[in-house]
Amino acid sequence: MSVQLDLAREFIEHHPADAAAVLEQVSYGEAASLLAQLDPSLASRAVGRISASLAVDCLKLLENDQAAGLLERLPLDYAARMLRRADPDTREVWLKSLPADRAELLRRKLRFPPGSAGSLADPLVLALPEEMLVSEAEKHLHRSAERAYYYVYVVDRDQRLVGALDIRELMKAQGKLTLGEVMHRDLVRLPALTDLTTLVSHPGWRDLDALPVVDTDGVFFGIVRHRTVRQMSGAAGQPEVEPVVSALVNLGELYWTGMAAFLAGVNAAGAQAAAPLRRLSEVMRAPKY
Repeated sequence: MSVQLDLAREFIEHHPADAAAVLEQVSYGEAASLLAQLDPSLASRAVGRISASLAVDCLKLLENDQAAGLLERLPLDYAARMLRRADPDTREVWLKSLPADRAELLRRKLRFPPGSAGSLADPLVLALPEEMLVSEAEKHLHRSAERAYYYVYVVDRDQRLVGALDIRELMKAQGKLTLGEVMHRDLVRLPALTDLTTLVSHPGWRDLDALPVVDTDGVFFGIVRHRTVRQMSGAAGQPEVEPVVSALVNLGELYWTGMAAFLAGVNAAGAQAAAPLRRLSEVMRAPKY
């Protein structure tokens, strides 16, 4: 069994989208049995590609701490979509099992209707106080580079959005000046309740790749990226998935055989999983035109 489990791990690591397709073909119990034996960071790579509704049904069969471990490692947007599809009691149990800061970010997203600016906003972006010196802001930028997205957003002491500047402008500004002295105050601001139809046609996308979101008090909530809006509206087309033929060329059917063998042994119903796995393998071997 350990050999098959090692094969399953390697397959998920290198081909999470294809692994998700396999998990969607088997029963919830079989999928949950596999996920329970994986490291949450690895399991989340496959779970993040599964239909959110199906993923919820799988996670409900896991221990609460295991489900929370997966939700903690998923992108915020996907974790929020999963939580929306869970019943209220299950949702609350999972949220209480998460670290407090992660749970609070998700609760904020869940307060807004699906597809609204508030639900789509990424709160993990760099926002600095207007009294901060440019030289200090540059240090924060280097320390938190993963949270910078073309722009540095500026807030007052009540966390209201008061300005922004792009990173190039920040680097060229004199270090002794404050952000309040060099920022742009005339900003496009999206109310958190802005609906998807308005988002898609917003004129701000002509010049910007991300728009800041504020609540009714002007408190900075995060940013909505244009690509997120396109994906939600369907304009982005199908998500990019590595061609299945390439997966076969790179790894061979050993992975599929190993995955099928592992799933076949996780519970008494495992034998039923072999048929859809074989069918999926046959589809992958079929000529592509």
